[in-house]
Amino acid sequence: MILGIRNWQDTGKTALGVGTIEELVFRHGYGFDEVVANIDLKFPVFPRPLCVNNDGMRSYVKKMVEQGVKHKIIFIDEADRVFPARFWQRPEQTNALVGLWQDYKLFNYIIYTAHRGTGIDVILREVTQIELEPEYDSKNDCIPFTIYNGLDGIVSDDCLLNVSKNIFPYYDRWEVVN
Repeated sequence: MILGIRNWQDTGKTALGVGTIEELVFRHGYGFDEVVANIDLKFPVFPRPLCVNNDGMRSYVKKMVEQGVKHKIIFIDEADRVFPARFWQRPEQTNALVGLWQDYKLFNYIIYTAHRGTGIDVILREVTQIELEPEYDSKNDCIPFTIYNGLDGIVSDDCLLNVSKNIFPYYDRWEVVN
């Protein structure tokens, strides 16, 4: 499954991504040791999720496709920095992304965050199956979000509750992604 979380700045994109990771681990048979992210996830578990920088993420995505790495949750925060539209013509970026359609066969979840618009590589935009659009509500400590399910052609709404207790402790929202 390839899931994009997109909206403007400070709308809860990363928090919703971390919440999605929790959902996959707690309810869908993935382990924290199967998570690879380009931010430091601070879940109190051992082994902890693998944290890589943006160059490492590009390499990991390419390796995942070429070597058939299975049953992983790949979290790409600020995907417009990792796979920017501006560099679509670079062979190494295209080679890293071209096999993402293998996600289903490999039982991988690719979750990415990005800003609205066309800032991410066109291949990543085209392979996105579900898109979430969050809008953080600090007063009610929740993130209401709209789900655009491109697989089934359905639009629905949901809400991530108790964000300050269940999400914020597990990552540094001010960490620069590089």
